[in-house]
Amino acid sequence: MSSYSNVEKQKIVFDAYLNPKRKKDGIKINSKTIIENSNICVDNLKINLVFKRDVLTSAEYEAIGCSIFLASIELMLEELMNKSKEEIRNIIDAYFEMINNSRLDQNKSSVVNKLAVLENVKKHLNRLECASIIYRAILRSL
Repeated sequence: MSSYSNVEKQKIVFDAYLNPKRKKDGIKINSKTIIENSNICVDNLKINLVFKRDVLTSAEYEAIGCSIFLASIELMLEELMNKSKEEIRNIIDAYFEMINNSRLDQNKSSVVNKLAVLENVKKHLNRLECASIIYRAILRSL
């Protein structure tokens, strides 16, 4: 797993939050749109993912929420673009393990890449939910 200083983590999270690449003011809702909401706060996600031959080729979303929530979406999509469903499953499984467990299995640590900046959300249980919403949405798409 990549090692980032606290300052680097903060910079990456804020950059993803302030400069989203795939966030839209409104997306077209269709039968494949995935909608996920927080169980404890205002975080709300509507996301459209396009797979061609089991490879994620396009993603767009509409979301309202905190910086951890919005940054987790951007960072996750950055990591998953142009990956196969099998690769995506491996990445989101490793991500879920990372944000929920004290240590990430060494075999899985190499797949989280920049998502490693979110490794400490488990220390703040209210933020764990924020970082988990994108996991649930991606899981539903597979």
